[in-house]
Amino acid sequence: MALEQPAGGRLAELLDWRTAPEPGLTWEHVEDRLATPIPAGIRELSRHFPTGSFGGLIHFYNPVQSERSLDMFLGTAKSKSETFRHARQIDRSYFPHNFHPEEGGLVAWGHGDQHTYFWSTRPGPESVLYCDNHGEGWGHHPGSVPEFLHALFMDELETEVLYDQWSDDRFYSEFPGYTA
Repeated sequence: MALEQPAGGRLAELLDWRTAPEPGLTWEHVEDRLATPIPAGIRELSRHFPTGSFGGLIHFYNPVQSERSLDMFLGTAKSKSETFRHARQIDRSYFPHNFHPEEGGLVAWGHGDQHTYFWSTRPGPESVLYCDNHGEGWGHHPGSVPEFLHALFMDELETEVLYDQWSDDRFYSEFPGYTA
């Protein structure tokens, strides 16, 4: 019986991405700077994809690729957390979650297309939460980030929050200037 390829590898194959990035940093360094553990799904995604964009719509900064990429990853996570904490003060019904560094807070791992994509620091199975940046809805996908992205590009997600027809944008593009 053949073992199924991990979701990160399946996603890279689906998007015809063949160039694995060379890590310039350690995960320990990343976790020290972020002050929270990095889920297995982000680690897997980072093994297959450098800093870049999924479908030209979801920007991802590979935190172990280089200091510059880590700075962008941390800056995005911090900026999104601050923005959504402020929005929560205005209307908690639209932004009901805690955001990093709050206990059990969400950490932004991707953004673009007028949406933000998070993982939760709460104990338990990995999952992806995503929201419309204007507070018009939240979505949840039980599974890792690579599993979520694979399902997204296969048009297997049923959600009112995200655009549909992602299968029309099955590509990955690397942002220049982020190598170690």
